[in-house]
Amino acid sequence: MTIRSRKIRSGILAATSAVTTASVLIAGSPAMADGKPAETKAAATSARTVERATGTTDLAAVDNAPGAAAHARIEGPFGHVTVSAPSRSNGEVTTTAADGSTFKIGLPETADVTGTKAGAGTVVYPDAAKATDFAVQPTSDGGTRTLITLKDSSAPRTSSFALDLPEGAALTPDGEGGYILVKQSGAGTAVLGGIEAPWAKDANGKSVATEYRLDGNNLIQTVAPESDAAYPIVADPKVSFGTGVYIKFSKAEVKGLKSKVAYASSASALCGLLINPVAAVGCAGISQAILINVQNVWAYAAANKRCVEIKMTYSGFYSHAKHYKC
Repeated sequence: MTIRSRKIRSGILAATSAVTTASVLIAGSPAMADGKPAETKAAATSARTVERATGTTDLAAVDNAPGAAAHARIEGPFGHVTVSAPSRSNGEVTTTAADGSTFKIGLPETADVTGTKAGAGTVVYPDAAKATDFAVQPTSDGGTRTLITLKDSSAPRTSSFALDLPEGAALTPDGEGGYILVKQSGAGTAVLGGIEAPWAKDANGKSVATEYRLDGNNLIQTVAPESDAAYPIVADPKVSFGTGVYIKFSKAEVKGLKSKVAYASSASALCGLLINPVAAVGCAGISQAILINVQNVWAYAAANKRCVEIKMTYSGFYSHAKHYKC
């Protein structure tokens, strides 16, 4: 099972080493090129590298806002979220839910660099650390990608993102390499958001080993490329906050749980099958009609070798179940 707010499902892939060379040459020269300042050229190159790795189909439309390099408002079925990328690399990426609560993640900069909107809507901070660019991408599902581009082998392998969580909230492992953001109350546990499992890709689209750990309120991401990795390497923490949680079941999981789901007699019995902290949160919202709906979706998926997606809101209530080709 995986917990995500989009299928990382949201696409990912290669850049070229030629881009790296261009980036280094341009960033290192204050000269004008093609009538454009070198800083603008460096930003364009950095955005191009990132967007080749992530794709652009899920980028949210961004506009200008005071004090921000870019701002996005994303409407969803459960309200809206707004995402603001900081004007400078020593600021914070802020996601604000419809109720006004916020989740902030700081960029791991070592230089004070101006954020520039470039490409299809990516905000970039070229050379914010040694041989490293940072970037921010608000996504159309209400999430935010905060990206690291390691331009050559001299770039630091570890980056620290300072987290500012909503009051009373805490992060807990999701079992997939990421974290879910939960808040305890008298009514139980609510899931407010999550940080997806990290990924990293080299310039040839090859996966690069990467992992997270928490150090107090800092999210530490380590990237461990092999000696033959092609640069630039792009890596990504993605935060989702204030929209919804998608729980994905593979074809093998659908097949393995087919009989148990079919014979689940109650919402609590069904939730007991979904061994996942997010799934347990949504049990209160599952009625008998919803139980039957999930069983029907599951039966079709098992018979036709498809995957299943169950969505719950971050307030802990079931939204939908569907099967899909995978």
